[in-house]
Amino acid sequence: MNQASNISVSIGLVRKELESTLQKAESYFSQFSENLDGTHLKLFADELNLVRGTFKLLELSGAEALSAEMLSLIGDGSVKQVLKLEVLGQALIGLTQYVNILFEQEVDHPILLIPTINQVRKAGGHRLFSESHFFSVNLRPKLPVIDKAKFDIKPHLPRLRLMFQAGLLRVLKDKNPEIGFKLIERSLMLLERGLRGTLAWPFWWSSVAALQAITSEHYDLTLARKMLFSRVDILMRAMIKNGIKVFSSQHANELHKDFLHLVSLSGVKEGVIAEVKAAYEIKPSTIEEQLKIERKQLAGPDIGSFDALSKAFKEEIQSVKEALDASEKSALTPEQTEEMRERLAGMAGILKVIHQDALSQRLEEQLSHIIAMTEFSQEERLTALASVADALLQVELASDRFGRQANINSKQEIIGAGHYYEARIVLYDEINTGLSVSKRAIASYVDNKDKLHLANIAQALSGVKGALIFLNEEQAVQVIWAAIRFLNEKVLNTDHPAGEAKLEVLADVLTSIEYYIETVSQSDVAPKDILSLAVKSMAQLGYRIS
Repeated sequence: MNQASNISVSIGLVRKELESTLQKAESYFSQFSENLDGTHLKLFADELNLVRGTFKLLELSGAEALSAEMLSLIGDGSVKQVLKLEVLGQALIGLTQYVNILFEQEVDHPILLIPTINQVRKAGGHRLFSESHFFSVNLRPKLPVIDKAKFDIKPHLPRLRLMFQAGLLRVLKDKNPEIGFKLIERSLMLLERGLRGTLAWPFWWSSVAALQAITSEHYDLTLARKMLFSRVDILMRAMIKNGIKVFSSQHANELHKDFLHLVSLSGVKEGVIAEVKAAYEIKPSTIEEQLKIERKQLAGPDIGSFDALSKAFKEEIQSVKEALDASEKSALTPEQTEEMRERLAGMAGILKVIHQDALSQRLEEQLSHIIAMTEFSQEERLTALASVADALLQVELASDRFGRQANINSKQEIIGAGHYYEARIVLYDEINTGLSVSKRAIASYVDNKDKLHLANIAQALSGVKGALIFLNEEQAVQVIWAAIRFLNEKVLNTDHPAGEAKLEVLADVLTSIEYYIETVSQSDVAPKDILSLAVKSMAQLGYRIS
């Protein structure tokens, strides 16, 4: 019998009792919130304890843990009453919504309650749970045999941490998170390759799989997941200072488990994700796609609510349009005028509630036209009707996007200088093509040490340099020029094969330039920190750039 069937049978036996107990708990808490009477808080705690017992009986670990944390907070005399009231109220709402989802879908996903549990634990001054708290896995299975790294990664660790940090800042600030994750992925992949055959390798192997799952399947970037990468940065610092022995620590084990949990939520069945799943014998209980849906249900009104609102707005607009058509032919009666005014005022009020202030103001401006329309001449009435119709058209167009983008108040701007922008697009394509060709050539050379693979790199990079000159990216030009010099002086014109580690540094240089240009192409703000990575990498190869 599967999990859904087990929960269905169990809930069927206790559902009425559980609903009744939760309703009593909500009632007592409501009374407590009104008068802060300790008696009602005690009654609330008693009912909550009964609920916790039911959850324990049903083996609903997440709901039981949240109930237990709430009871602990109730009994904590060091927490201020105001904070206790606020946190318990939010936790009760979260618990009730979760139980409702449980009743409807009959599937228990305790990870959904982690944010609420942590909110309660934070109020009580306790350490927060990670998202993998309810996940179990063997961190020391028999792993596949893999050849030891062919180059010494130790001298490159500070630079790789710097690359990781540059990406992390973008993810934490929600500023170009795509570029941020590319920088993080590059650093993690190099750490995985450079630490093969060591105690640290399984950790970095799992981290690469987890990051690929996050980016390829567009995981929700919860606060816990953002902080996970901050914790990795701390581990990197410890690794640089104390060596790979840090990977036997509790901190490293907890992070490793978090990464494997993220892998378990992936629906991908191939590549490194599938390999990690197989090695650690991970049997997924759910996938991130399902959790996304349930998170929205827990959070309250979802996109479906906005769709319903959009439909209602269109129906209301249609009614006003019909009235406008009638008024164009003949004057409206006072009753019809008042009805139109009320409809516009109602729509304006709703728009304000959902933070569409500019649209709301636009409709409010039309109210005076509606009120005065009975006294207007035919020409003035037609002008007023046109203004109202234009405002309604704006709202109708915007209603299709309610809830789908952060801001629909901004006016559309006409982009001029079309040929200039087309030229920039051509230059960006030239740069990306040249960099891609160069990186593939380096990878091919690393595999078989045949310098023929590197023969066309200088030409490709010269094209990149020329495009950067047209874009006035002077420092980036210097970086590419230094890269060309390195290839000619240290690789192509020598009898000795270039070391793999140095070629990896060169690949990092080209990757940094690639991410830098990608960011510049999407924004007017130049990401100097990414360009700085390229400059520092070239310095490590012996080519300093001012």
